[in-house]
Amino acid sequence: MTTVRLATSADRDAAIDLVRRLLTELGGTPAPAEAMAPVFESFADDGPAGFVVLGENGNQFVAVCTVSFVEALRTAGRYAIIQEMYVDPSVRSSGVGMEVLQFALDHVISRGCVMVELGTPFHGDRQIQFYQRAGFTNVGARLRWRP
Repeated sequence: MTTVRLATSADRDAAIDLVRRLLTELGGTPAPAEAMAPVFESFADDGPAGFVVLGENGNQFVAVCTVSFVEALRTAGRYAIIQEMYVDPSVRSSGVGMEVLQFALDHVISRGCVMVELGTPFHGDRQIQFYQRAGFTNVGARLRWRP
């Protein structure tokens, strides 16, 4: 049985661990956990910057979804960006990921957002299909610039 809920400050280490696992799986080098902690705190307990959703099986955390709030002229207000979404490989294709995503989408609506955006990794066909099953539309690539 999976429990899906908003993360609290007490969940910091578990949420950061799941995000670090995601970044490692994608071939990246995650930032140190202590560098991620202040950002998590701004999201914990349904914070002003966004929120974190966790999925638990028993007393094991198996999924995370982090959501940031953004304002834009094109949306005439607030919208959300799913920043990280990770499901432990042991429970993939079990429905846990969709439960976590749907919880996040319902919460986005309750917070007054009119749209949700996200990016997927290169060769992310499986991820794209997952999000399309949840009602997302593929609108093109996400690009990045760093100084």
